[in-house]
Amino acid sequence: MDHRQLATDVLRSVGGKENINKVTHCVTRLRFELKNSKIPNAEEIKAMDGVLTVIQQGGQYQVVIGNQVVPVFNELSSLLGDMSNTESSNEIQGEKKSLFDRFTSMISGVFMPVMGALAASGIIKGLLACLSAFGALTATDGTYIVLNAIGDALFYFFPIFLGSSAAKYFGLNQYVGMIIGSSMVYPALVSFVGSEQQLTFLSLPMNIMNYTSSVFPAIVAVWFASLLNRVIEKRIAQGFRYFLAPFIVLLVTVPLTLFIIGPVITYLSNGLADITTAIYNFNPILAGLVLGGPWILIVMFGLHWAFIPIFINNMATVGYDSVMGLLAANQFAMAGAALAFGLRARDKQLKTLGISTGGTALLGVSEPALYGVLLPQKKPLIMAIIGGSIGGVIGGAFLSKVYAFAPSGVFGIPGAVNPQGIDPGFYGYVLQMAVGLVVGFILTYLWGYQTRTKSGELATQSTTDSVSVSGIEETDEGSSSSVTKAEMTVYSPVTGEVVDLANVADEAFSSEAMGKGIAIIPSNGTIVSPVEGVVTTITKSRHAIAVIANDGVEVLIHVGLDTVKLKGEGFSLKVQEGDLVNVGDVLMEVDLAKIKERGFELITPLIITNSDNYVSVSRMGAQHISAGSPVITIKV
Repeated sequence: MDHRQLATDVLRSVGGKENINKVTHCVTRLRFELKNSKIPNAEEIKAMDGVLTVIQQGGQYQVVIGNQVVPVFNELSSLLGDMSNTESSNEIQGEKKSLFDRFTSMISGVFMPVMGALAASGIIKGLLACLSAFGALTATDGTYIVLNAIGDALFYFFPIFLGSSAAKYFGLNQYVGMIIGSSMVYPALVSFVGSEQQLTFLSLPMNIMNYTSSVFPAIVAVWFASLLNRVIEKRIAQGFRYFLAPFIVLLVTVPLTLFIIGPVITYLSNGLADITTAIYNFNPILAGLVLGGPWILIVMFGLHWAFIPIFINNMATVGYDSVMGLLAANQFAMAGAALAFGLRARDKQLKTLGISTGGTALLGVSEPALYGVLLPQKKPLIMAIIGGSIGGVIGGAFLSKVYAFAPSGVFGIPGAVNPQGIDPGFYGYVLQMAVGLVVGFILTYLWGYQTRTKSGELATQSTTDSVSVSGIEETDEGSSSSVTKAEMTVYSPVTGEVVDLANVADEAFSSEAMGKGIAIIPSNGTIVSPVEGVVTTITKSRHAIAVIANDGVEVLIHVGLDTVKLKGEGFSLKVQEGDLVNVGDVLMEVDLAKIKERGFELITPLIITNSDNYVSVSRMGAQHISAGSPVITIKV
């Protein structure tokens, strides 16, 4: 699915930006509040690749997309630009994030738009270093000069790019952010760096510093500008705000950045670089052991975003980053673990999942392996962490470093080439990749995959099944067996009356556009996990939870109809995204009386969102069912 194209097509079909009052999203659908609901062509939208159906209810025009709704909504928000009427209905009013959560959210918001170009530039710089090291190019060759311009442009003018993305994140005009970043690397000002000639502004002496390739000064400057802009706009008449607010913001922010913000943040940045270098120098081998494998967990919880600006800042200040030189192995350890799991798996879907995600991890995209194989299966994750730590020790022993910010995987290898020539650190960088791959593969192949004994008891070298399995295929020797997942069971998430999806008064569910399943009219508010697996999605409005079972069954529990409008009221979560759950573990407590008082239906669809992958998805059990009782049979 092309998320950008789908967002563009939907926007055009609903009448464009001028026909939208507001657009939000929940776990499955885009929710438009249109000025004229007669403009959209429902049949045209339904025919679009990626759209499941279209529903009009509650004054909203709803485009049902499924589990790809978030990236489509993000593209739609980008197309709508500065409209203030785009918001995620996942946000709960009054919910407060911790300071660290806000910091990592800010870092990801600022760096994510530029990450692709940043990685591409890093690869080019690394390849150029390789060509120079082997004598294929010299610094005076025209080819070298052109390639160096391509690879170095983003890094040299980094404050401009960060000024743009930071302005978008902080709600400032992006062009104002770019001007702030541009002024910091303006050639006439840069020429005063290290000059004996004193530059003054309004007769005040200025200490001009070199901000080319810098990271933090531009972000802080734009953040300050956004705060100032909010204050100014409240005090300027609407007719003059368009040009007068940027005029005042720039006149205040740029000099203040050159006088105070830039120098202070630069000194702090240099101190941060010194600290990370000192930690590495204290004992590189120990650092590799501690960081190499557990870095997988840091990525899993999204904490790595806090380190990315530090890595880039180190490259800008000292020319390299030491910590990144220890992290190459974990990517390959994840790839090895996923590949081994895929080779051991007898189930065709699991085999395909393991091998395909292992291959993408080798190329630098580890999330499918991490969330699709390692995390649900548990033991392969442990084996990958061990492989990453062993590889990290090798990286530390060789004093490996990274000189250009490049992606993980094989495409990151050029980034480890020293511009002065290939050194032992480069060989250590490549060796740790190979060791991580081999160790992750062997450990998972031998001890990280779960089989069953003839009696049906779990063997020690196995991982946990997510759903009950009806068929067990014995080996010829009779000593062990592999699981033939001919039939799988999903359990009821709540006690109540079972009804067919056709009885649900929401076309997205009744039409089975979201997938096959059943619905339950709950008699109590305890919602439990219907499978053993990992919680992958929880709407911040708390009304819907998605769980992926260890065997790949994707389950959506949607409590009530249109309950997204409650914005979390009446829902008390007991788990969070990323939690591992067993059948019967409590996911949330729901105040059914409050939901009913507010006029919402309690009927709760239980959907197998990837039901197209299976031969059949069938209802089972009595009409009245207890939480944790079998309710759906899936045939592979």
